[in-house]
Amino acid sequence: AWSNNAYKSVEHRVIANKEVERFSVAFFLCPSYDTIIRSCREPVIYRQFSFGEFRQQVQEDVRNTGHKIGLARFLA
Repeated sequence: AWSNNAYKSVEHRVIANKEVERFSVAFFLCPSYDTIIRSCREPVIYRQFSFGEFRQQVQEDVRNTGHKIGLARFLA
């Protein structure tokens, strides 16, 4: 949402190898719940929303549909 779709998430894929030990590094960005998320480019694709609003919507979507719908809920 911050990049207005200039940057896309990558699909997480892992290929298991029984011969070599695997190491993973996790990177997460979890701002405070009152942080406002808005696009830095015009025209905007997503409406402005707070991180708390996003988290609440994700939880509701998982509870109601069984999966995360994500940013599509915040289209402008």
